[in-house]
Amino acid sequence: MEEVRSKHVLIVEDIVDTGRSIQSLIQTLSQYNPATLKTFSLLVKRAPLSCGYRPDYVGFEIPNEFVVGYCLDYNDTFRDLDHICVISETGKQKYKQ
Repeated sequence: MEEVRSKHVLIVEDIVDTGRSIQSLIQTLSQYNPATLKTFSLLVKRAPLSCGYRPDYVGFEIPNEFVVGYCLDYNDTFRDLDHICVISETGKQKYKQ
């Protein structure tokens, strides 16, 4: 990870749910002393189990719902949609594995 030493680093994430994964990544990368370390997430979920982490840059804040589309999938389905939407309970049942 010497590649990040003294570099400007931007972590780009599709969705932040609880925030625990991205916090762990930030902690790991910080050990290598980047010049700056910023985060961006297309979506930030208002999740009750959130650790409170908020990226530096946010595309959209969404409710605590399961979303699919635009490369976000449910059991390898719906990632080819050209939009993001909430999957209904009926959809979850239909596409469960």
